[in-house]
Amino acid sequence: EMHCLINTIMSLLGSTGAAFYVTQYLNKGKFDAVHIQNSTLAGGVAIGATARLAMGPSAALMVGLVAGSVSVLGYYYSSPFLEEKLGLYDTCGVANLHGYPSVVGGLLSILLVCFDYKADFLVYGLGIQSIVQVLAVLATIVAASLSGYLTGSIVLRNPLSFADVPDYEDAVWWSGEF
Repeated sequence: EMHCLINTIMSLLGSTGAAFYVTQYLNKGKFDAVHIQNSTLAGGVAIGATARLAMGPSAALMVGLVAGSVSVLGYYYSSPFLEEKLGLYDTCGVANLHGYPSVVGGLLSILLVCFDYKADFLVYGLGIQSIVQVLAVLATIVAASLSGYLTGSIVLRNPLSFADVPDYEDAVWWSGEF
């Protein structure tokens, strides 16, 4: 669909612009490669819930701007906080690239269904559809939290512990000459 294509491109443009701006703002005029490599994609994540809606390019651009900003702010503030205060390490930045932007996209979907509430793929009318969007966001957060906790618990209780594996040693997991 043309709406999907245009909205995705505009949202990616927005997240790219936001990522470059916010990272250099937070880092005294310098870019952070991790922010650029990841947060530029946050618009694509955030627009996923609403890409088919006829919201217009400016709304899609705003989704990307918000998602890119939230993603960089997550890398800059949230990751260090979670590591230092809670001992949670998101080594791949999953929360910052997929988690926070998807929540932003889900929350914005509550409002964005108003732009195209008569779309043939929306099941309910305007008011009910917004409530369904809220419930879907909440269900997704609960499912992600529970499955993440369960997976972490299984890995940490595994008798084949990783305690004997040296940190940052590629030869443990990869073949090749190191």
